[in-house]
Formats: sequence, C-alpha cells, structure tokens
Amino acid sequence: MKQRPVSCGLLVLLGALATPASTPHAQSSPLSIVWPTGEGDPVEALVSLDADDDDDDGVPDLAAPPSDDDEVVRVTVRNVTTGAVRVSVEGGVRIVTPGGLATSFNAPVREGRAEVLLVGVAASARARDASVTLSAGAESQRVELTVVAATMLDGHNAPRFAHRDAVGLSHEITTDETLPRRASWGEVSGDVDNVRVEVWDPGASSQATARVEALGTSASVGLAPGALRGQIAGLALARPTSGLPHRSGFVRLVGDDLDLRAPGVQGQTLLVGLRDRVRVHYQRPGVAGEATGDLRVGRPGNEDGPLAARRARWHIVVLRQRGDRTGPVVGNDDEGALRIARRQVSIANEVYLQCAMTWGDPERADVTVAEPARDALLSVGDNDGLAAAGGAVRVMVNSVAVGPVQLQPGWRPIDTARALATAMRARGFTVRVTENPRTDYGAWGSADLVARDRSGHLASFAPVGTNPLSTDAQQSVAIGRVDLRDGIDEFNNLNSASGTLEERALVKPLGDDDPRTVDLLVINRFARGTRIGEAFVEGAAGTWVNGLLIDRAGISAEREAWTQSHEAGHILLDQPWHPDNMGPDRPWLLMDADASLAAVTGPKRLTVDECARIHQRSGVDAVPGLLERYDTVRVSPRASEFAAWPAAPLYPREGDARDVAAQPTNTAVTTGPADVSSTEAGVTLRR
Repeated sequence: MKQRPVSCGLLVLLGALATPASTPHAQSSPLSIVWPTGEGDPVEALVSLDADDDDDDGVPDLAAPPSDDDEVVRVTVRNVTTGAVRVSVEGGVRIVTPGGLATSFNAPVREGRAEVLLVGVAASARARDASVTLSAGAESQRVELTVVAATMLDGHNAPRFAHRDAVGLSHEITTDETLPRRASWGEVSGDVDNVRVEVWDPGASSQATARVEALGTSASVGLAPGALRGQIAGLALARPTSGLPHRSGFVRLVGDDLDLRAPGVQGQTLLVGLRDRVRVHYQRPGVAGEATGDLRVGRPGNEDGPLAARRARWHIVVLRQRGDRTGPVVGNDDEGALRIARRQVSIANEVYLQCAMTWGDPERADVTVAEPARDALLSVGDNDGLAAAGGAVRVMVNSVAVGPVQLQPGWRPIDTARALATAMRARGFTVRVTENPRTDYGAWGSADLVARDRSGHLASFAPVGTNPLSTDAQQSVAIGRVDLRDGIDEFNNLNSASGTLEERALVKPLGDDDPRTVDLLVINRFARGTRIGEAFVEGAAGTWVNGLLIDRAGISAEREAWTQSHEAGHILLDQPWHPDNMGPDRPWLLMDADASLAAVTGPKRLTVDECARIHQRSGVDAVPGLLERYDTVRVSPRASEFAAWPAAPLYPREGDARDVAAQPTNTAVTTGPADVSSTEAGVTLRR
C-alpha cells in the first residue's frame, strides 16, 4: 500500500499499487483525482440529487441529464498510464456515459487524463451510503459520496419542482407581515410566492448555511447568460431533528432596487428577472463538492399557465418642440431623450414582472425622437358631430387642390369623410379614415382623415386660398394642429372617448398602426394641468386604442408615481377605471388613482386577479393580442410521464405534518443579516 498527502494536509490510505518499484512505472506520479470544486484526492464528497430541469424540456434531469447539466459532477483523473479508467459506482449515483446512465464504465484517457461524469439519482438515506471507485492498472481510489438534495419550497412549504413549477415575484408589500422575519421549521408564510431553501444532507450538523443567487439566462432581459443579477450569501439553515431536512427562513423575490433594499428585511430579498435561474448552492464544511438546484422565474412562453412568460412591446415617440432649438421635451438632446425613454422600459419591466411579463430589452426598444406632424389631420364634425345641412368642401392636400366635394343634407361626419377620401384617392393619395366615438353631448361621432403621398410621407392640409374649408352652415370641417407651446389640450369626462382635436392630430399621424404594440408619446405638459398621463383604452371604444400620453412631470415621477406603468395598466387591463374609485383606497396598488410615494409602499403592486385579467384581456388569444409568447423551449416527448412526478417524497419529510406549535422554539431561522449583493450591468451594489 502507498500513502500520499491530500489537499487538507492529512495522510490517507488511497489504494494498492501493483507496479513493483523496479518497473518503469515506479517513478511516475500516482493516480490523482481532482473534484470540480477544487479539492484533490478527497475521501468524501457531496453529489447533487439532479432533480431540476436545466434544459427546460419537462423531464427531471435525473432521468436524462443534458450535456450542460449544472448538477453533473465532472471529476478529473490525472496521471493515468493506461488507456482507460475503470469507473464503478454504488448507491444513488450513476455515471453519465454516451449511451446513458450506467453503474460501470471505462472512461477514455487522453494525454494522461480522463474525465468522469457523475450524477445523483437518489437522495442518500445516510451519509456516505454511495461511492465511486476509479481504477487504472493496479491503482485504485474510492471516494465515499453523499447524495444531497438542494431545492426550494413555496410560502406554504410545498416543494417546487423545476420540470413543472416556477417561482414568481411577490404581489405583496415587501416589508409587510406576510414576510416572516423569523420562521420555525414548520411555519408557513402569508404569501405563497415567498420561497425558502430546503437541503437534505444526512451527514450535516443541525446548523448549516446556503447561498441563493439569480443568474441571467439566454432569455433574461438585458443580462448575459450566466451573469449574476443578485444573491444572498450565508443564508442560515436549521432543522429540529436529524431525520428532517434543513430549511432557511423565507425569502421574497423582487424586481427593483427599492424592494431589494427595503428596510427591516435585509438578507430576505433577492433581485430577479423574468426567466432567470434562481440557484441554491450548499456545501458541508470539510467535505468536497457542493449541491445545487435551480428553479426558473416564470415558466416557458410556450405554456399557457399564469406563470408562462409573456412579452409586450412599446412604440415610443419623444416629441420635439417644433421650431424650438432646445430639442426634445425631455433630455438635453436626442441622446438624452432616448436614454430617458429606455429607462421607462426598464421601469415597466420591473413592475410587470409581477405578471410574468416583460417589455423586452430596453436597448432594443422601438424609441424615436420626432416633431409633431404639421397639419396632417382633417376632422369632420369635431366635438358636436352634427349632420351636414348641404354645402361643399375644398381643401389643399400638399399642393393639390381637392374638391369641391358636394355634401348632401343629413350626411353624418363619417359620410362626408368618406366622400372626401374618395376625392383625395382620385388625386393619388392614400387616405385613412377613422370614425371617433360620439362625445356625451354630440349628435354623431366625428371623423378624421390622414393622407399620405405616393412615397408614403404624411400629407398636410390647408384651405384653398382664402376660401373656407366648407360652406356647410352646420357641419364643421377643421384642420387639427399641434402646438406644444401651450401644452396639449387634454380630454375631459365628456369627450374622453373621442379625445380632443389636438390630441387626435398628435397621435393619429405618429402612431404605428400596429394593434399589437402600445404607443407611448412623451409630451411637455397638458394644457390645463389636470393630469400627468392619459391612456386610450380599447374597452372604452376610443378614437385611439392601446396608446398613452405622458408628460414631463409623469416622467420625472418615474419610481414615485410609476405613471407610465399605471397608464399601461389601463391598456393591458382593458379598464379605464381605478380600483379606489369603486372600493377602498389601497394606495400601494399600481392602479390607484392618486398615490405617489418613492418607497416600498408606493403605488406599484399588481394583484393576482389583475395579472389574470391582463393575460385574459390582452394575452396571446385576445384580439388584438398585446402579449406574445416570450420564449419557447423544446418539450420532451416524455414530459407527460413526469406531470405528476414525484409520487412520493424524494427524501424523508415525515415531519411536514407535525403541528407547528410542537416545533422546538430553538429551531427558528432568522434569514439575515447576510452578505447581500446585486449585480446589474456590470455594477456591483453591496450592503
């Protein structure tokens, strides 16, 4: 037998060497094993129970580990003088081979090295009840293994399984009583979206620690795959008896920095993004290896459940004050305006993560800076919607005179608009006619025309010489003009469905005419100062749907009033009203009418019911559908086999049914203080 030092400086028995000292092999280095966590020649190591679903195919990895499985242990065998390393395993460990999982395998050797892939398929009942033996020639090493399960529970202590479950953002105020500051082993929280770490390691002491982190994936918005978004290190774990798994206190997943740094819950908040991996890391002091387990934030977009990932899209236009050399209405220049607009996309992502949805990468958002169109809208019967008495309309479209178009008595505004459109088309223009809803005091709805020349450019309207646009004594014809110098004339409760003439003259030429996007126009201010944002909602059958206006005050209150996200909420919910107009005031809700507070109790929460309504009224099956499937994954043909897996606990959980009051008082877990950090866009923030 031959002894040699291991990484901790102790001498351990490694195995017999059959090669005599007089042979050429006597001077070669002995067989050496390096564990992926850096330990050399360990006598004991941990292996993860591979019960997550790294490739998102609906099959637990322990049934078919993917090639890039994070729980696969890649052991390196060095100083090999034979053509292969003989590998055999016992207990709940298997060897990952090209032909599948096996209990024995000859690993090929290249340049004196071999790589052996191990995976845990059954949790250990006792410490060291599994092992791997690696042999080359007459040399052999045996490492005793414990298969450890590291996973997460929801707020009701139900296990989450990655092949069918996900974690999601909390809908509660971060610092409220639904996040327990201390939690005994069997205690539940008032918020099912809270999570806690659970680790089964039969060889551990009663106290342990874990690390939980959020990692970007290929689908994560604005974050490179594998990049750290946030983490909680030193998360305390405890168990009341040796027959139970360890548990942490409760952790709340959050989407913004205000919630991440909420007072009084340090070490209990984790910053995440849609489709991030939330990963648990566990190590036992003095033992090689670690156990890990992943859960995604939200389910794949090809699914249809409440946590299925969805995406909405903005079309953002920041206005430039026509003739004003100071540039756009926000920002010192175009670059500054674009930066401010893209920050609005980031804020919307933070808020709507509560509903498992995103607005996409802010850097790729459709954002432009543009002047209001000049005299590009012609309106018939604005405001009053009166019928024609009889007369004629003449109008210049660019430099082309159109008309006279004779009006018949009794024609509604839409009839007159269609006749004008026919005359314009005869002169080579493309014309879009839209009918507006009737104002509360109008006879009929007004109608608007927007024309384009053969090149697709907006055409402008003007009177023919000094003649009036119309000779009709009753039905008006007017050119819509936008003048930002005195602000935008906003609608009131009587004409909210139609909007004002100036609003229509602004939005109809600049909208992208795509019913699947939300138009956001940034203006300087509203003329009467009654609001800082307006939404035009499909359910209100308005003149402009799925669009909103927000002024400089609304922009400046970005994480105080969340104006843009609030107005977008009216559109996504397809609901023009406010919940506090019809019930008790809850100023922490995003859809509150008048709340404003830059704190965790500010108006940014969406309820579970509101998220369900968004998916129903604006989801992939709605017409028009404002939400699209965010990402898709390849589902395994075997996924249906595991819909109800596991049928029994993966490791002893006999204490789950115990009365909470019977738990020893000294098993309560306090989650913080801990080393908490958040990394975004290369900047590390540390408490």
